[in-house]
Amino acid sequence: MKWFGIIVLAFLLAVPAASWACPNCKEAITAAGDEADNDPLREARAYNNSIYVMLAVPYALLGSMGLAGYRMYRSGRRCGPPTS
Repeated sequence: MKWFGIIVLAFLLAVPAASWACPNCKEAITAAGDEADNDPLREARAYNNSIYVMLAVPYALLGSMGLAGYRMYRSGRRCGPPTS
């Protein structure tokens, strides 16, 4: 069981190193270079906004689950099997 944990940890640490950049972003930058109205500042803002949205979604999900749990706790309803 100890080796399984070590293997899983090594795998999790090795996976991010293989994905340094998003291939779609790289292709979008090279494809946008041919257009006449190419604005680098506008493109940079668009990438930043998309990153902010991707970062906000997990926090919104965790926050909504936490709020639901808090409301359930305050209302007296419990999750799980009933206790006698």
